Amino acid sequence: MASRDASKGGIEALHRYWNSRAGGKAPQRSDIDPADLKPLLPFLYIVRYERDPFRVRYILTGTEADRWNGLNLTGRYIDEFLAPDIHGANRILLDAYREAFDTAAPVFCTYTWPTRAGYALEVRVGMFPLRVGDQIQQCLAIEDYSGFPAAIADDGIPFEDVVPKPSGAAKS
Repeated sequence: MASRDASKGGIEALHRYWNSRAGGKAPQRSDIDPADLKPLLPFLYIVRYERDPFRVRYILTGTEADRWNGLNLTGRYIDEFLAPDIHGANRILLDAYREAFDTAAPVFCTYTWPTRAGYALEVRVGMFPLRVGDQIQQCLAIEDYSGFPAAIADDGIPFEDVVPKPSGAAKS
């Protein structure tokens, strides 16, 4: 299992890599070599965009991404999680994926991740659109979980109706 600190700096590293593939423009999906991203793989998401209606489908998720979500998201659509997400994290993600799709440029955002124990944690995200042919069809994304206090780092699972506590507060 990768440590939560292994994601630290991952957004910046992935941004540098993405920029290096096509001079700051959205690279071809075929230009992305997983071997170049080995330390980041557990934290990565690859999504496929669908048009008319616009939808975002997870086509590959890393082991740490799955662990933090509490399930494997591969094959699922982000809009499936909008209704049960009382904290709005998935709306933030869907809107950011849409922006990456529309602009063909990286998008960075932060959302609040509620835990089973009721803590509110801030998760940083970087999204990097990818071309297949001449269209943006996929996006490579990474989340940074490194800012979480060690005592609550394994309490993630976002879809429970809990009253958030400030980050770092004592467990009850």
